[in-house]
Order: sequence, then C-alpha cells, then structure tokens
Amino acid sequence: MSKVVKNVWLACGFLVIVALSEVVCYKAAVNKFEKMAQKSETNITDKIKIYTDEKIEKECEKALENNGSDSVAAGANSSDTLSVQTIYQVEKYDAAKDISSAEYRNLPEKLVGLNRKQVDEYCHNYMNNMSADEFLAGLQSMGVVSFSSDRLVIKKIYDATKIKYKYYLIAIDGEVVVYYGDKKTIFDYTGIKISKLSKKEQNALKKGVEVKNEDELYGILENYSS
Repeated sequence: MSKVVKNVWLACGFLVIVALSEVVCYKAAVNKFEKMAQKSETNITDKIKIYTDEKIEKECEKALENNGSDSVAAGANSSDTLSVQTIYQVEKYDAAKDISSAEYRNLPEKLVGLNRKQVDEYCHNYMNNMSADEFLAGLQSMGVVSFSSDRLVIKKIYDATKIKYKYYLIAIDGEVVVYYGDKKTIFDYTGIKISKLSKKEQNALKKGVEVKNEDELYGILENYSS
C-alpha cells in the first residue's frame, strides 16, 4: 500500500473519531439541557403553588379581618335584616390567576329576611353543599365582607388548581355511574354492567375510582366497554 493511501486512511480514521466525539458530546449536552429544563419546570411549578397558597391565605385573613370589623358595626344594628331592596354584591377572587371581580345581583330569595348570623350560617351551608359548577370552578371559601339592611357583600375565593379529581366512578346496582369529584352530583349513567369487567376492576369500583380529568375518564370508560 502506497504512502499516500495510508495517509488517506489515517485521515479518514481521524475524521471518524472526531465525528463520533462530536456526537457523544452533543448527546451529553442534550441530556444535560433536558435535566436542567425539567428541574427548572419543577421549580417554577413549586413557586407558583407557594405563591397561590400565600394569596389564598392572605385573602382569607383579609376576609376575616373585614368580618370582624363589620361584626362590630352590625352589633349597633343587630336587628338589621335583608330585604328585596338590599344591594347584593358578590366579590370573586381567582387565586390561581390573581384576578378579582365584582358582580351585582338580585338578592337570593333564601336570604330575604335573614340577619347577619343567619347569613353566616347560609355561607357555611353553601360551602358544605356547593353545586357541581362551584366545585369544578374551585370554590375554596365564602364569607360575609359587609352586612347591613342596605347592602350585603359576599366574598368567594376560587382556585381550580386545588381540584385533584374532577370525576368519581362507582358501582351502583351493578352499573358504572360517573359522579363529579364532589361525590354527590351524578354526571352520567354509563350503562356499563360491572359483571362484564374483571374482578380487579369490580373491586376498585365498589370502593370508588377517582379520576383526574375528562381524558382519563373517557379512557377508563372506553377500556371498560372494550
């Protein structure tokens, strides 16, 4: 083999080694970048959660302070009750988006004739028996900010990120029934008989299956139907 050919082969070998080194370095850099991105995303998510929790806590404290000051004012007019002429204002605070809004509505019939203490009880019962819409919107708290016979201000604090499970599956009378995550409001009767499912799936449905979102819900139902 001539000297020229040997040199050519040596040069080719060198180029191959350089190219392989570049590929290895590139893959290492990509892996490092992906890990950094994942770590950064996790840090951002954690910071958002902490920020949101702090916002909710501050808003709750503010509402409690307002309630305290309003209670003193209401004490001088303890006989005040609400009427159809009472101005009804609902303040909403979205903790996840840090957005506040206010709405003026007709006073609900259930509130007509109530005093301050009774309205507080109404808010408490509302939270314990909230509608599916309020649950899905992420209602976290509700309370009286201002009370008088002329004006009632209610504050609601929402945070949809606090909803871990939007739906709930359970077996009723041998059928798979879908509830909203509040476990009180029925979303759908599926018509799927649990007798057609595996023992593992039947046992899970007897205890109840929590479902995060619509995609997971329809994925599970499709699996049950196949």
